[in-house]
Amino acid sequence: MVKAERSLNPRRKGRQNRHIIKNKIIIPLIIILTVISLSLGITLSLGDDGSQNNYKVVKVLVYSGNDTSENSINQIKKCMDQANSKNLVPGVKFVYDTSKIINNQTLSGYDVLIMAGSETGFNYINNDDVDTVALKSFVASGKGFMGICAGAYSAAEYTDNWYYGWGLAPNVVNLPYVDVGNVTIQTTSSGTEIMGGTDRWISHINGPAMYSTDYSTVTFATYADYNSSYKGYAAIIGDHYGEGRIVLSGVHPELSPQQADVLVNLIMWAYNGSYINDTNSTDTTTYT
Repeated sequence: MVKAERSLNPRRKGRQNRHIIKNKIIIPLIIILTVISLSLGITLSLGDDGSQNNYKVVKVLVYSGNDTSENSINQIKKCMDQANSKNLVPGVKFVYDTSKIINNQTLSGYDVLIMAGSETGFNYINNDDVDTVALKSFVASGKGFMGICAGAYSAAEYTDNWYYGWGLAPNVVNLPYVDVGNVTIQTTSSGTEIMGGTDRWISHINGPAMYSTDYSTVTFATYADYNSSYKGYAAIIGDHYGEGRIVLSGVHPELSPQQADVLVNLIMWAYNGSYINDTNSTDTTTYT
């Protein structure tokens, strides 16, 4: 005897139909949002509860070539790792890589280039591994540059009594502050959002003291030690080159005492202020 097939419970059948319709709507919607997000540089991820979290990806290239300080490079990467794990810049995830060569190919796809400290020299100006034409084109197109210590010497317009730099920071002149040890830097009103409005005890290893030749620059912090002849000069300064932004730092926020928040906020300013507001303020500091 053949048993008659049982029909589905009408209520159960209705739930299944609604589930199918829901999937037909949600899945294509997720695909569309993902495509749009990728085109805008935004990454979508699923939280533990299945909800979507989106964050901006900032791609950073760190120069690791001739004469660079391995310790400085490693600590820069640790600062970005800490920013990602502790959400130091809300809504932003830092993705980074290193390169021993700087040219159009290696710079392609990155938002910010960092040139950090040097092991033995103060500059990378005569380094054949750095294509300065490609570097200037990268920044002028709207990308960011951060030079720390040797990177700051190299990127400025001029270092007094030494040499001309790349001119990536065309309105910044360096003074060679040849001294090693932690120093106090004072936050300016323009640097409050980046520095937190407090003085900082920070590493200094022969980095430059800087001053501006034009009011278009932004001084984020000045040297504040009373026993120093460089008191009042810029320790961290921002400038513009073409459509891009330049940050020069005579001090090392990546080294001990490490200040990851300062480093990543400076990266974000160089990134073109998408998350850090551009003060556009006039630097009226008088340097002597």
